[in-house]
Amino acid sequence: MSLNKLIVVTALGAGAIAAGVYVSRIRRAQVELQVIPNANIYQLSLDGLTIKVDALLKNPTGASFKIKYPFIEFTHKGVLVGSSQVVNKDIKIPAYGQVLIQDMMVKIPVLSFFSVMYDVVKELLNKKGIVFTIGVITTVDLGWSQIPYEHKQDITLKHEGNGSKKT
Repeated sequence: MSLNKLIVVTALGAGAIAAGVYVSRIRRAQVELQVIPNANIYQLSLDGLTIKVDALLKNPTGASFKIKYPFIEFTHKGVLVGSSQVVNKDIKIPAYGQVLIQDMMVKIPVLSFFSVMYDVVKELLNKKGIVFTIGVITTVDLGWSQIPYEHKQDITLKHEGNGSKKT
């Protein structure tokens, strides 16, 4: 084997190792991304329920990266009842940092899911709590690769007349 071939093979091997370490580090960072959703009733009417969602995204790792603007979906007893708008926007999450994304609105129309929403609206109007599963879906953008990310969490919403809260 000539010296030139040895140098090329060594350079390619070192590049492959460096790329593997980088991808491993980013994948670990993606897995350690913490999503803390906060949901409140924005409006309750005969037309449906509008929920305002804020999401705190925490990055406890040394890798900074971008994500696509989160897509929010609400399910009740396994049935999709509403989702947010799709937004084509990148959000940078710094290393050892956090980003708060506010005012993502989810409209849940009564007529579209009448069988599920009747129970939801009835419980909320009677000032009882209703359990939803909130899904936060995004994509981690590595520049040359994109990795899907999804976080699901149960929340209980209560309607309290003038104000609303999540417990």
